[in-house]
Amino acid sequence: MTPRGTTAVDEFDVREYARTARGSHRAEIDGEAIAEAGLTPDAVHLLRVLRDLERGTLDRMRNLLVTATHKDARVTAFLATWAFEKYWVADALDVVLGAVGADTTPLSGPLRKSATERAERRGPVRRALAGNIAGEDIVAGHVTTGLVDELITQVAYRRLGEAAAALTSLVATLIAVKDRHVAFLAEEAEHKLAASARAVRLTRKALAQAAWPIGATEIPASDRTFFETFVFGDAEGRTAAARIGERLAALPGLGAEGATVTARLAP
Repeated sequence: MTPRGTTAVDEFDVREYARTARGSHRAEIDGEAIAEAGLTPDAVHLLRVLRDLERGTLDRMRNLLVTATHKDARVTAFLATWAFEKYWVADALDVVLGAVGADTTPLSGPLRKSATERAERRGPVRRALAGNIAGEDIVAGHVTTGLVDELITQVAYRRLGEAAAALTSLVATLIAVKDRHVAFLAEEAEHKLAASARAVRLTRKALAQAAWPIGATEIPASDRTFFETFVFGDAEGRTAAARIGERLAALPGLGAEGATVTARLAP
């Protein structure tokens, strides 16, 4: 492994990432063709869930930046562009929903209550207090949970593309956007977990408390169940969940966590 203070040939270039950030996708969306082809109710439902998850980026940013993560210049530089790109991903999903005349209002309904996810419902003040106690090692937990989240949403977008041929091109574009998110988060998780046993412990705790995908605590219970079943409920989905678990298990100190995350993803 290349020491953090040196330059690796394949190190993620945050400056180049910011320079080449993907903005609006509207010009690439053929609304008339999508409307003519139509979307199944399940495809529309998945679009709405993904749109709401992508829209939750600012809440996620707030939760991260009240902790020591805001002191990590490399991570915060990435997050600024990451949030910009996710805003436009959500906008693209809204355009598609509008093209087929689907409901574009946020999902609403009773939320799922789980004791293991209680920490995910903490407000910024409590997160700041907990984050200050954890210190800079908490950054490892943030980039690792972020990595798992991006891998989950990539699977969801692939399932969307399979369910709606009219969205194949757009889905490929959105997955490519997320490929760079995955690349950065995987690199940072590797570095930070390898550098600190305490970071590994805090990351294990964060993984145990996380609601998947991140932001799911604000998605109605019935819509969360739909997402889990549609994305991971069949043999193909369970295979995808296992691959996410394997990717996580390969990170320093997280071998056992891979199977746990896989089990939580696959209903």
